[in-house]
Amino acid sequence: MPLGSLLLRLTDTAGIRDTADTVERLGVERSRLAMERAELVIDVLDGSAALSDEDLALLREAEKRPRAVLVVSKSDLGTVAKLPETSLPVVVLSARTGEGLDELEKVIRALFPMPAVPAGEILTNARQAEAVSRALESLRAALSAMEEGRTPDIVLTESETAMAALGELSGRSVREDVTDRIFQRFCVGK
Repeated sequence: MPLGSLLLRLTDTAGIRDTADTVERLGVERSRLAMERAELVIDVLDGSAALSDEDLALLREAEKRPRAVLVVSKSDLGTVAKLPETSLPVVVLSARTGEGLDELEKVIRALFPMPAVPAGEILTNARQAEAVSRALESLRAALSAMEEGRTPDIVLTESETAMAALGELSGRSVREDVTDRIFQRFCVGK
């Protein structure tokens, strides 16, 4: 989902609550797991209603994450719920009118600052940019292959392709001994 110039991949989860229902408990566990894996947690609360115990519990969970934002929605309805003290940045917005979305983008950008680019270490032409793009594509393919449980030789092939593309940037190529060590470690071809 684009938010200004940011691109976010969102996962909408079930609430986090205590429950005796087996199916609902599985949903709650998936929500907890999604929060643990997320690079950013956006806790969205309905600003037009009083906060429930469940809302407060979710807020406390979000506060434990290294990067989290509290979004209070439905500001277009006029009443914003009384918020408890929180260490999270708070953004009040309306999904209907778009009010507050610029502020949300600024807050998220502040949580993910861009590193300074060292002098002389930037891409200077289309060939370099294309090589980096190929390397990134191959690394993503290698990661996907690992996550899917594919054979190590597929991961190795994609990794070698990425290293070769990066070698084009520096004029260096992958040394054969590095490849041999990878083959020995994964026992590829045995």
